[in-house]
Amino acid sequence: MFNVIADNIPYFDFTSSGGVKDFFVILVSFFIFLWVVCIIWVGKDIASRTNNVVIQVLSIILITLFSPLIWLPLYIIIRPVSYKKDNIPWREACALNLISCYNCDTFNPKEYECCIKCWEKLRIKCKQCGELYPHSYIYCNKCGAPNIELDL
Repeated sequence: MFNVIADNIPYFDFTSSGGVKDFFVILVSFFIFLWVVCIIWVGKDIASRTNNVVIQVLSIILITLFSPLIWLPLYIIIRPVSYKKDNIPWREACALNLISCYNCDTFNPKEYECCIKCWEKLRIKCKQCGELYPHSYIYCNKCGAPNIELDL
């Protein structure tokens, strides 16, 4: 496999059948390893971006069926841009006095009137006492009147 030419410099001999075979076995093994790593990465990435099981399974199947050379660049282009809301714990959001926009699920400080992302109103006026409270609340936090605009 290794031969020595002048000045004792070793070189890889591709002419012998063992050397070519060994080289291609190493190359194919490396490609299969990268393929498996790409499948695992796509699975973890899509799971952190969406709760839609169909999209998750479809992404993993496509990276498995097509090589990472074909599907991985396409996946990076068409995957959801943002991460899903579950990555920010609700306890942490409450501790930071954040409320979630009912329209786009962006966390906003409680004192803001409109969402910083979609500009939707964050608070509604209570029909009974007139107090402003977050749109996501089911009941008014002042008088306990139900949020009539919220569809249950």
